[in-house]
Amino acid sequence: MTGAPATPGSPAPPVALSRSRGVLHAVLDAPGRRNAITPDLLDALHAAVDTAEADPGCRVLVLSARGEDFCAGTDLSAPVRTPEPGAPAELPYWTLLDRLTRTPVVTVALVEGRATAGGVGLAAACDLVLAGPGARFRLTEALVGLVPAMALPFVARRTGEQRAFTATLLAEDLDAGAALAAGLADLAADDPAQALRRTLVALSRVDRSTAGALKEYRARLFPRDAHLGRDAGRTFLDRLADPAVQPLLGRIPAPERAA
Repeated sequence: MTGAPATPGSPAPPVALSRSRGVLHAVLDAPGRRNAITPDLLDALHAAVDTAEADPGCRVLVLSARGEDFCAGTDLSAPVRTPEPGAPAELPYWTLLDRLTRTPVVTVALVEGRATAGGVGLAAACDLVLAGPGARFRLTEALVGLVPAMALPFVARRTGEQRAFTATLLAEDLDAGAALAAGLADLAADDPAQALRRTLVALSRVDRSTAGALKEYRARLFPRDAHLGRDAGRTFLDRLADPAVQPLLGRIPAPERAA
């Protein structure tokens, strides 16, 4: 199965879906936009989680990407979508990351290109991260006056507080080996497709209810502040609106305005 076809004159869906036995593959499919995070992409990824959860035979959701970028982070060339009045206070990006950690379906990120800024958070929120030889992970927000407030908690739960802080402050460019050493990736492989196949075989031995119970217990064992999502979104928006940040953002070419 693939994502719904585009109607004539409409843009192609930003995520393509396909199924294999017990697995839903969601491929970020907007390489011309560096698979940047847009409202459409967030909606499509939420829909992918919906599809995986609605199928009782689906145990694993795999996120991967077409092109040189796994995900370039939030597209800042358009206004960031904020919650509607009466809606949950968290921004949609945070809601997606939080959902990837809590869904009973095991989430796997297959990173074969650049994961930048919010793209690092997208990978880090997954239960397992597999890095190919071309994978790069870089939190670049501080270079343009921003704080990766929503991505950082998900990175830090993998790497530890100080390692995540250092990677952010120095905008470190981590290859697959460095990401593995930092805990940002769980496996680095020269043949990522083969590594994914082995991982899926291993995951096939654990039923969905057990994986879901394990993830639920982990969330109880290491709880997040209930207000963290709201505060993270506010921190991001406050920095984005800061007059001192605007000149820094203006230095970035429009097609690359992602963070």
